[in-house]
Amino acid sequence: MNNKGFSWAETILTLFITFMIATILLPLLTNMNVKLEDKKRKYHSAIVMNEAAKLFVTENIKNGSLTIESVTFNFQIDEQQVCVEYEGVRGEMNNCIEISSVN
Repeated sequence: MNNKGFSWAETILTLFITFMIATILLPLLTNMNVKLEDKKRKYHSAIVMNEAAKLFVTENIKNGSLTIESVTFNFQIDEQQVCVEYEGVRGEMNNCIEISSVN
């Protein structure tokens, strides 16, 4: 730094470093955001599974849909498993769990 401020080379170097940091961090942050949203939707599908099991036990409903945060979760129950289908961030997702009988 001189009496008149920063030199041209210092300014260009600072802008270059700032640009490089931004180009490295933005894709990482975007990827983290997508993964977080996928995990949140998988969590919501587990909530839908729980509600579907309650509906099956109380009212013998084997399929239907629930909407959580503008995402529609479709559930289906058969003799072996409970499945929930929903739209993930990167496409259609499916979450299933086996039904075990208690003797």
